[in-house]
Amino acid sequence: MHLRKILLESVLDKCGNTLQVKVNQFLKPPTLETKVSPFSVAVLENGAIGLSYNLFHGEQAAMARYRDWDLQNLIGQTATEAAHWLLSDDLLKRTAGLAVLNALSQDFMHKHPELYRIEDSCDLFRLMGLNKSSRLGLVAYFRPLINRLLDKAGEVIVLEKSAELLQGSYPFTMTDDPAALERCDKVLVTATTVTNDSLPGLMSHCSNADFVAIMGPTAGFLPDTLFALGIHAEGYSRIEDSELFLQRFSSGVKWGDATRKVWALAN
Repeated sequence: MHLRKILLESVLDKCGNTLQVKVNQFLKPPTLETKVSPFSVAVLENGAIGLSYNLFHGEQAAMARYRDWDLQNLIGQTATEAAHWLLSDDLLKRTAGLAVLNALSQDFMHKHPELYRIEDSCDLFRLMGLNKSSRLGLVAYFRPLINRLLDKAGEVIVLEKSAELLQGSYPFTMTDDPAALERCDKVLVTATTVTNDSLPGLMSHCSNADFVAIMGPTAGFLPDTLFALGIHAEGYSRIEDSELFLQRFSSGVKWGDATRKVWALAN
């Protein structure tokens, strides 16, 4: 909660000119025969868009409540009112609050590019200085990324909570012990650690790392608070074509070139 509160205060402090903009839409992913996207989307009346990972994704009861959730009390709220939902103990409300906070953040970063060092054509491995001498800590099992990391790094240690994943056999170390990060000189962290309140505790195990990055579509918030924690880079999905993105999200297809993966770097 403490980090979420600081993050909220930071965004509200900087985004004063747009805080009275209202929430125009809140989009849930469509239910398809194939797997359902684990993200929600908030759209403000000025066109700003924010993404948030559904922390409750995969929990049957919570997903059923999410599907039935009447959002009429969110639509029409000011961005200030809705962003405060980030502080809620209810994970559904927290998801919505973060999506709105990210919409505010993305709008601010678009209007003030001079305030941030943004890399939109930077290779992650070059950015990290990753090579065969590196021991990489990965917080959460990023399936699409793991093979490339194994190819580039000397050793990979994955920190996971899933009991099912922990029982598997892998060509890397899989553990639920955060102290394993103390052996790593590079660390990649999922952005959901901000919303589930685990990031500050994890950072205490990253003091031996010379590069710590947080990444994921959820990481669309202003990075200042994370930089103050010792994070070196924040990777997120920037919306390049709003109309195309909303069309694809609502259709349940991959976002493709409607978004671009970019990095905000600490100075």
